[in-house]
Amino acid sequence: MRVALLHYTLPPVIGGVERLVGDQARVLTALGHEVVLFSRSDRASFQAWLSEPAAGAVLVHNVFTMPFDLEWTRELTRLAVTHSRLRWINWVHDVAAVNPQYAAFGWSEPVPAALHVAVSEARRRDYLRASGLPDDAVRVIPNGIDLAAVLGLPRRLADLPVWRHELVLAHPARLIRRKNIEFGLRVTASLRRAGLDAAYAVTGAPDPHQADGVRYLAELRALRDAEGLGQAAVFLGEEAPLNETEVRGLYQLADVLFFPSTGEGFGLPLLEAAAHRLPVWCSDLPVHREVLGSAAQFFDPAADPAEVSARIVQWWRAEPDGRARKVLLRDHELAKICLEHLEPLLLAPHS
Repeated sequence: MRVALLHYTLPPVIGGVERLVGDQARVLTALGHEVVLFSRSDRASFQAWLSEPAAGAVLVHNVFTMPFDLEWTRELTRLAVTHSRLRWINWVHDVAAVNPQYAAFGWSEPVPAALHVAVSEARRRDYLRASGLPDDAVRVIPNGIDLAAVLGLPRRLADLPVWRHELVLAHPARLIRRKNIEFGLRVTASLRRAGLDAAYAVTGAPDPHQADGVRYLAELRALRDAEGLGQAAVFLGEEAPLNETEVRGLYQLADVLFFPSTGEGFGLPLLEAAAHRLPVWCSDLPVHREVLGSAAQFFDPAADPAEVSARIVQWWRAEPDGRARKVLLRDHELAKICLEHLEPLLLAPHS
């Protein structure tokens, strides 16, 4: 669909609305829509866009509800009526009519011929009060963030579905037997049987210095299948090795560093995880206690996986910070919001 996004100013101008408009444009483009951005200085270009015959949608951010260019507000109000073949969406971030700071502007524009979207329930109620519209005439689509952009993530990691799981265990390791990756697979399967939507991400590929590496990977794949893990367990280095930026992205997106090695000379990922404020669950080796002291959760790498998973479940359900990140992913990740709320609104039959 052809989609126009309008606001008084656009990126690279810095502001909350500008940031959202830019992020919406990137996400909608990734979803296959033809997206163009217009500011108040682009009126002639917008008029040319309107004259094209194909149907489309116009998302007007704040211009219908804020008095920064009343001539443009009135112009867009008229265009919403005369170009009713388009789907006009009044995207409400702020409402001047209920803000005493803008009383001197004397703003009293009529409600345009548009669908109305507010960024929160609080703002929805403000707009209902200002516009006199019936309660069901204004819906809420919350603001969101482009998580990959905010965290500086490479697309290879950001696009993996594994990050949508409730609890993500990261294991930076080559695929060699002393890394005890099969234990991670079994713990992940046990977590899932206990009702926790867990996933397990291992960075490495088979070690080129180990003749047993390819055989070990085949065994791990078979165990993944036997445990029914599917895409909840991924070997990130299978197609190509991760670079340093991608490994940092792994630490950013994971919820736990899970490090069940049966033998290590040091355990550098423990320090890297601590630098990223990532909780560490690791095997109870003398070197791991030497590296992190008491700043980790330790377990016997030969223990029953169900016993370790039970401890993780108890810890995770008492971990408010981790759950807060998952609320962010569930409710405020912009790609998810656009896919589940905005795109259906754009594509719904238009009378």
